[in-house]
Amino acid sequence: MRVPHTLGSDHSMGARKSPILSVDFSAIAHATEDIGRVEQAVRFVMESVATTKPNVTRQYLKGHHGNLITIISAKLSRKELPADMLGPLSGRLSDWDKQFLSDHISDCVDTRGNLYLRFDKQEAFSKRVKLHETDPVRMKLKFSAGYDVEAIRVFCRGNGLTL
Repeated sequence: MRVPHTLGSDHSMGARKSPILSVDFSAIAHATEDIGRVEQAVRFVMESVATTKPNVTRQYLKGHHGNLITIISAKLSRKELPADMLGPLSGRLSDWDKQFLSDHISDCVDTRGNLYLRFDKQEAFSKRVKLHETDPVRMKLKFSAGYDVEAIRVFCRGNGLTL
């Protein structure tokens, strides 16, 4: 197993650099849902990893039956992410969720080395973070080149996201 160097040095500032290049957030607000509440849930998940207030966008689409679907999304770049961005998030996750992620992380990483996490929209609206597969707030963490499933597993364990 080859694990890339997870923290580099910025010689000009002495700061640690995370291997995470960006984080994308998104959720779908169905016609039966309050768009403002879904946006609040997305913002809560974002605030679980960074204090930066990114622009949240809304994209309006029509569903198969003509129903309104709103996609709420935002993106944080590396410069907007704190070096310890996973600390606050891992502190909010239950041990059960951390164990689940530990056991299933290979299912959450694609061939490009992106880690996908899905959180319960209702729980996020209630200011709680809980992993959930159906109709979630999605979070995509884009890692530096060279990060495969094993490297991401090691990084997540080292940052308290998994057990």
